[in-house]
Amino acid sequence: MLRWLLLIPFALVMAMAAGLVAMMVASVVSPGLALLIGGGFERLLDALFGLAEGGVDPGPTAEAAFALLGRLGFAIIVAPVVLVAVGSELFGLRSGLIQSGLTGLLSALLPLGMLGLARTPSGAEVQVIGALVLVGAATGFVYWLIAGRGAGGQRSAS
Repeated sequence: MLRWLLLIPFALVMAMAAGLVAMMVASVVSPGLALLIGGGFERLLDALFGLAEGGVDPGPTAEAAFALLGRLGFAIIVAPVVLVAVGSELFGLRSGLIQSGLTGLLSALLPLGMLGLARTPSGAEVQVIGALVLVGAATGFVYWLIAGRGAGGQRSAS
Protein backbone atom coordinates (compact mmCIF):
# COMPACT_ATOMS: atom_id res chain seq x y z
CA MET A 1 0.00 0.00 0.00
CA LEU A 2 2.89 2.34 0.81
CA ARG A 3 4.18 1.64 -2.69
CA TRP A 4 0.98 3.02 -4.25
CA LEU A 5 0.96 6.08 -1.98
CA LEU A 6 4.61 7.11 -2.14
CA LEU A 7 6.86 5.27 -4.57
CA ILE A 8 4.66 5.23 -7.66
CA PRO A 9 3.64 8.93 -7.50
CA PHE A 10 7.28 9.88 -6.85
CA ALA A 11 8.41 7.75 -9.79
CA LEU A 12 5.76 9.31 -12.04
CA VAL A 13 6.78 12.86 -11.11
CA MET A 14 10.46 12.06 -11.69
CA ALA A 15 9.62 10.39 -15.01
CA MET A 16 7.65 13.44 -16.15
CA ALA A 17 10.56 15.69 -15.19
CA ALA A 18 12.88 13.43 -17.17
CA GLY A 19 10.43 13.67 -20.08
CA LEU A 20 10.68 17.45 -20.03
CA VAL A 21 14.47 17.26 -20.00
CA ALA A 22 14.37 14.73 -22.85
CA MET A 23 12.06 17.08 -24.78
CA MET A 24 14.59 19.91 -24.38
CA VAL A 25 17.45 17.65 -25.50
CA ALA A 26 15.38 16.41 -28.44
CA SER A 27 14.60 19.97 -29.48
CA VAL A 28 18.34 20.69 -29.60
CA VAL A 29 19.07 17.56 -31.63
CA SER A 30 16.01 17.60 -33.92
CA PRO A 31 15.57 20.75 -36.02
CA GLY A 32 11.97 19.79 -36.75
CA LEU A 33 11.07 19.55 -33.09
CA ALA A 34 12.98 22.76 -32.29
CA LEU A 35 11.06 24.57 -35.02
CA LEU A 36 7.80 23.16 -33.70
CA ILE A 37 8.50 24.17 -30.10
CA GLY A 38 10.43 27.42 -30.56
CA GLY A 39 9.00 28.60 -33.86
CA GLY A 40 5.44 27.79 -32.86
CA PHE A 41 5.75 29.69 -29.59
CA GLU A 42 7.34 32.65 -31.38
CA ARG A 43 4.54 32.71 -33.97
CA LEU A 44 1.94 32.50 -31.20
CA LEU A 45 3.43 35.50 -29.40
CA ASP A 46 3.64 37.45 -32.68
CA ALA A 47 -0.01 36.70 -33.41
CA LEU A 48 -1.12 37.68 -29.91
CA PHE A 49 0.81 40.96 -29.99
CA GLY A 50 -0.48 41.61 -33.52
CA LEU A 51 -4.04 41.20 -32.31
CA ALA A 52 -3.40 43.55 -29.38
CA GLU A 53 -1.85 46.18 -31.67
CA GLY A 54 -4.86 45.91 -33.98
CA GLY A 55 -7.24 46.65 -31.13
CA VAL A 56 -8.58 43.10 -30.85
CA ASP A 57 -8.72 41.37 -27.48
CA PRO A 58 -6.06 38.58 -27.63
CA GLY A 59 -7.52 36.89 -24.52
CA PRO A 60 -9.73 34.26 -26.20
CA THR A 61 -7.02 33.39 -28.75
CA ALA A 62 -4.38 33.08 -26.03
CA GLU A 63 -6.71 30.96 -23.91
CA ALA A 64 -7.43 28.57 -26.78
CA ALA A 65 -3.76 28.34 -27.79
CA PHE A 66 -2.52 27.65 -24.28
CA ALA A 67 -5.31 25.12 -23.72
CA LEU A 68 -4.14 23.26 -26.84
CA LEU A 69 -0.52 23.43 -25.66
CA GLY A 70 -1.57 22.05 -22.29
CA ARG A 71 -3.47 19.16 -23.90
CA LEU A 72 -0.49 18.38 -26.14
CA GLY A 73 1.88 18.45 -23.18
CA PHE A 74 -0.46 16.16 -21.28
CA ALA A 75 -0.67 13.80 -24.28
CA ILE A 76 3.12 13.71 -24.75
CA ILE A 77 4.50 13.70 -21.20
CA VAL A 78 1.82 12.83 -18.62
CA ALA A 79 -0.77 10.46 -20.07
CA PRO A 80 1.56 7.86 -21.66
CA VAL A 81 3.68 7.24 -18.56
CA VAL A 82 0.64 7.19 -16.26
CA LEU A 83 -1.26 4.74 -18.49
CA VAL A 84 1.72 2.41 -18.85
CA ALA A 85 2.55 2.65 -15.14
CA VAL A 86 -0.99 1.76 -14.08
CA GLY A 87 -1.12 -1.07 -16.63
CA SER A 88 2.24 -2.43 -15.56
CA GLU A 89 1.24 -2.32 -11.90
CA LEU A 90 -2.06 -4.06 -12.56
CA PHE A 91 -0.62 -6.76 -14.82
CA GLY A 92 2.77 -7.15 -13.12
CA LEU A 93 4.88 -6.24 -16.16
CA ARG A 94 8.46 -5.82 -14.97
CA SER A 95 10.32 -5.35 -18.23
CA GLY A 96 12.07 -2.05 -18.83
CA LEU A 97 11.75 -2.67 -22.56
CA ILE A 98 7.97 -2.95 -22.29
CA GLN A 99 7.75 0.15 -20.07
CA SER A 100 9.96 2.24 -22.37
CA GLY A 101 8.51 0.91 -25.60
CA LEU A 102 4.86 1.32 -24.71
CA THR A 103 5.41 4.76 -23.23
CA GLY A 104 7.33 5.83 -26.35
CA LEU A 105 4.62 4.47 -28.63
CA LEU A 106 1.87 6.22 -26.70
CA SER A 107 3.87 9.47 -26.60
CA ALA A 108 3.83 9.54 -30.39
CA LEU A 109 0.33 8.16 -30.99
CA LEU A 110 -1.69 10.22 -28.49
CA PRO A 111 -0.75 13.63 -29.96
CA LEU A 112 -1.24 12.31 -33.49
CA GLY A 113 -4.68 11.01 -32.56
CA MET A 114 -5.50 14.27 -30.84
CA LEU A 115 -4.47 16.35 -33.86
CA GLY A 116 -6.15 13.94 -36.28
CA LEU A 117 -3.33 13.41 -38.75
CA ALA A 118 -5.24 11.80 -41.61
CA ARG A 119 -2.51 11.88 -44.24
CA THR A 120 0.96 10.51 -44.73
CA PRO A 121 3.37 12.55 -42.61
CA SER A 122 6.13 14.55 -44.28
CA GLY A 123 9.81 14.00 -43.58
CA ALA A 124 9.94 16.72 -40.91
CA GLU A 125 6.82 15.29 -39.27
CA VAL A 126 8.37 11.82 -39.19
CA GLN A 127 11.42 13.34 -37.49
CA VAL A 128 9.15 14.95 -34.86
CA ILE A 129 7.30 11.65 -34.36
CA GLY A 130 10.62 9.86 -33.88
CA ALA A 131 11.69 12.47 -31.33
CA LEU A 132 8.40 12.01 -29.46
CA VAL A 133 8.96 8.25 -29.35
CA LEU A 134 12.40 8.80 -27.84
CA VAL A 135 11.05 11.31 -25.31
CA GLY A 136 8.38 8.82 -24.26
CA ALA A 137 10.89 5.99 -24.07
CA ALA A 138 13.12 8.07 -21.79
CA THR A 139 10.11 8.88 -19.61
CA GLY A 140 9.10 5.23 -19.36
CA PHE A 141 12.66 4.15 -18.64
CA VAL A 142 13.01 6.58 -15.74
CA TYR A 143 9.73 5.33 -14.27
CA TRP A 144 10.97 1.76 -14.60
CA LEU A 145 14.30 2.60 -12.93
CA ILE A 146 12.52 4.04 -9.90
CA ALA A 147 9.42 1.87 -9.48
CA GLY A 148 8.94 -0.45 -12.41
CA ARG A 149 11.39 -3.20 -11.53
CA GLY A 150 9.07 -4.23 -8.72
CA ALA A 151 5.84 -3.61 -10.64
CA GLY A 152 2.93 -5.71 -9.51
CA GLY A 153 4.10 -6.10 -5.94
CA GLN A 154 6.64 -8.46 -4.44
CA ARG A 155 8.26 -11.12 -6.60
CA SER A 156 7.63 -14.66 -5.56
CA ALA A 157 10.61 -16.56 -4.20
CA SER A 158 10.32 -19.67 -6.39
